Amino acid sequence: MENFGIICGVTLGLFGSVFSVVQFFYQRYKDKEQAVIEAARDKAQAERDKAQDLKDRLAFLMQVIIDKDIPRESRQPFFDEYIAKGGNGTVIKFWLENK
Repeated sequence: MENFGIICGVTLGLFGSVFSVVQFFYQRYKDKEQAVIEAARDKAQAERDKAQDLKDRLAFLMQVIIDKDIPRESRQPFFDEYIAKGGNGTVIKFWLENK
């Protein structure tokens, strides 16, 4: 009976060790997958932030360009930046019509 207990103890110990190693490699695999997913999510968020920053800057430039209290010569650099950043539409029409 003693031998049976020893055999069971050794068998369970080996099984536990093998299970632990398998679990380690499985968790490492899952961590790599999660890192790839998070990197893609971070990249997409950075692109959205960049697009939002551009929209905010264009809105600011548009407000400065339309403000008639500021002399036209002072607004010229803002208009140039607005054009360089891809702005178009009614702001350009306003600029060209109001000399």
